[in-house]
Amino acid sequence: MERKEKTLQDYFQDYKLRFSKMTIDELIEVFNREVGNRGWVGVRGSYLAALHQEFLSREFDCSQFIFENSTSLQYKIRLEGKKLVQIID
Repeated sequence: MERKEKTLQDYFQDYKLRFSKMTIDELIEVFNREVGNRGWVGVRGSYLAALHQEFLSREFDCSQFIFENSTSLQYKIRLEGKKLVQIID
């Protein structure tokens, strides 16, 4: 039987499902691990796109690091009330 290779969309759906089951604190931890990582492959793009979408689906203000079609990975984030803020030291 021939094994079907996963597409980037398959990876996106897998990550989307995984992130939907996480708490906001777990999502922040996942995000913060990505800060400073400059490596890039298509699967990482799917991972970050799913993370971006999950943050936007929650009831938190993400405006400091999420923009219309992009996410800034320049700084780590933390939760302050209902707002996710960048940690700029």
